[in-house]
Amino acid sequence: MYPTLESMGVTSIKDIEKFTLRYEGGHDVLKIYYRREKGSLLPKSKKFKFGRATKTVLADGGQQTYRQVQEPSLTVLRAMEELEMIVGRQHEAKVTKDDLVQELVHLEKVMTSKINEIKEKIEAMQ
Repeated sequence: MYPTLESMGVTSIKDIEKFTLRYEGGHDVLKIYYRREKGSLLPKSKKFKFGRATKTVLADGGQQTYRQVQEPSLTVLRAMEELEMIVGRQHEAKVTKDDLVQELVHLEKVMTSKINEIKEKIEAMQ
């Protein structure tokens, strides 16, 4: 019923709660969140990165000038359609201040962890 999601390895279709799509570092990042019971060992989310196709298009008919445009991959577009059928259009809800604060806190944790990892590698070299 959901061939694109299945081809991406998404098997717990009935447990999908919500999803987000953002553009990060030249890629579209689709993150699918699942409903999980407390204590479940299954992941609460799964992240997929998709490259963008670059096309050269005619920018101005009279000047014969061209420019490059990036388009999302067909896979991410099809996955979005299937996810919208599953969860509706919840993901279009406005981002709240709390959502942004949580995202920032998570980013700080990830960055701190990565910085510490690199520092440990440097210390091990000396």
